[in-house]
Amino acid sequence: MKISKLAKSRGATVQRMFNPFWDSIAVNAVKDLLVRPQTSQLMSDLLEMSVPDFLALTQSYTLPWLVMHKKTDVIKRISHARKDDDCLKVCLEISNLVPILAKLLQQEVPDTGQYVMRLLLAVAPGFKDFGLTDLLRMEPASIALHLLKAAGESDDEPKPKVFNHSRNLYLFLC
Repeated sequence: MKISKLAKSRGATVQRMFNPFWDSIAVNAVKDLLVRPQTSQLMSDLLEMSVPDFLALTQSYTLPWLVMHKKTDVIKRISHARKDDDCLKVCLEISNLVPILAKLLQQEVPDTGQYVMRLLLAVAPGFKDFGLTDLLRMEPASIALHLLKAAGESDDEPKPKVFNHSRNLYLFLC
């Protein structure tokens, strides 16, 4: 009995230790889930949890990258891990939608709005019922916060990026 509690405590400690680094660790562990499942399995073993639990735990960190790279097969695995078969629901959950939109808005593309909607539709056709403005209005302050955080963590001079991304968000909301 004590060993079981100790093991769970160790898994939770390791999980907390990785908290500042989930955005890179989780993406690397999950991005090739179907071709190299051993990486996700090793992370799950380290955290003393199942792979589905690991996928559910890290979804807000991995989904932005997965959407940007149209990895629908892995997104479906996350949906199944959440005991939900709808990729749209997974992506529309606020804790996932905010980082997804923030990641997509950061990309240097000619038409940001078209780019974002094209990727969202590729992942979940149900996004056809939404306009980008509708999605951005769900949590504009949180999206802006994610953009500011990303700009601050960027190696480039953050001021022009913050201005461009904030301007894009403002233009979409007007």
